Amino acid sequence: MASERERRRRGCLVLAFLGGTCLLVLLAGYLIVAVRLPQDAPLARMYRSEADLAGLVKAVDAYFRDHGQYPPAGPEGLRLATDHLSRKANYFPHGPPPDAWGRPYHYVPHTAYDGDPAALRDQRGYGAPDSYQLYSMGADGDAGVDDPEKQGDNICSWDEARSWRAAYRERNKDFMRPRKQSR
Repeated sequence: MASERERRRRGCLVLAFLGGTCLLVLLAGYLIVAVRLPQDAPLARMYRSEADLAGLVKAVDAYFRDHGQYPPAGPEGLRLATDHLSRKANYFPHGPPPDAWGRPYHYVPHTAYDGDPAALRDQRGYGAPDSYQLYSMGADGDAGVDDPEKQGDNICSWDEARSWRAAYRERNKDFMRPRKQSR
């Protein structure tokens, strides 16, 4: 039977491997997008925000796994989660990054939904009712807290279908169209 110290060492190695693999996948995806699209193209911004969001989800989940509860709502909670994830390796050396439009990500644990104006809901109720909401307000900068139409371009951690992608494909078509030169 392995000693407690050996089990911890193995656990740390597995976490380091998984974290490194996740970062390599995110970096590869980012590089693919960066090579093909101008950095201010709507799809490039969307993919960058998706990659950042995936890393922030890992940070919040690691915090929950190690503390048995989610960090508090807001930027302070995200900072706690990224600092916690970065205690062995500097995954987020400057704290949570802004989204691709330069705005902070919104984070609300399910225990704070009723009192937090940033918690998103639709006709079915709150998104991610049993965990947390982590999202970017997207290109329009409007979270659309109670308006599902305005939520259409929000990039959300809980939407596995990634329903926002259709909106960004359309925006990207307009962005990539040649513009007429004004004389």
